[in-house]
Amino acid sequence: MAANSEVNFGGVGVDGIQLPNGQIRVVQLVNGGPAQLAGIRIGDTITQIDGKATLGSDFRTMVLKRLRGIAGTPVVLRIRREGEEKPLTFTLTRRQIEMKTNKEKK
Repeated sequence: MAANSEVNFGGVGVDGIQLPNGQIRVVQLVNGGPAQLAGIRIGDTITQIDGKATLGSDFRTMVLKRLRGIAGTPVVLRIRREGEEKPLTFTLTRRQIEMKTNKEKK
């Protein structure tokens, strides 16, 4: 939680689950976040982050050290999407993502 409150903290607005092989399946997108605006979809599988395979990687490390970072810095995601023959590549710019509690949503 402390990292979320830092001014320079950035993310791409993806919530994912770890697949048995270590890859990340996108299960939720932050509305208006970098990932959603770039065209990433729920159900996409993140196979690489900045050229490093997610296969067999530690989920927590991938999220904390690769997806998140300093706001304004780029991150390149390679995505496997059902129905697409070739992987898709997205270059996103991390930005500060505000997570609202239920009280703040009112």
